[in-house]
This record gives sequence, structure tokens and C-alpha cells, in this order.
Amino acid sequence: NPKSSQMQVVLVKPDRFEDVEAIADHLNNKKTGVLNLEEANREVSRRIIDFLSGVAYANHGNIRKVANSTFIIVARDVDIMGELMLDDFSESKLYF
Repeated sequence: NPKSSQMQVVLVKPDRFEDVEAIADHLNNKKTGVLNLEEANREVSRRIIDFLSGVAYANHGNIRKVANSTFIIVARDVDIMGELMLDDFSESKLYF
């Protein structure tokens, strides 16, 4: 079935912490999430990232910062490639 091999990407722009549950459901269904935190304040952004980092970890996935206030969350089988990838997590610091 060719449809099952297609990667589905969900674009989300949460502005409050309560939005994370719906985003987590997408990740648990092995969809890639692009997370734009421009509308969320600093504290909410940090809580969202902490929560979704846990969801990604539980799914053997990965979360990476790709631009200012923008992150990509992928499942285990997805490789992220690109010279502009900002891997702030390896340095244990996040910039909001």
C-alpha cells in the first residue's frame, strides 16, 4: 500500500500548554510534527518543549530546533538532514 509509506507532517502553532495533548497524539501516531512557538510566551514554550521532548523520547524519536521558535519532532525511522540544523539540545541549552 503506497499510502502507508507516505510520511505525514503536522504543522502546529500552539499558544497555550493545553494544546500539547493533541500534538502528542499526532506524534504517538508516528507523524512528524513541525512546531512553531512564535505565539507562545517563554514559560509556555519551555513547558511545551519539555513535554513534547518526553513524548518524542518515549517514541524513540527526536526533537530539533530548526529556526527561531521552530522545532521539528520526528519518529525513530526519520533522519533529519541539513547543514543549517541547530542542535541546541546536545549543548543542553534552548534559546527562545
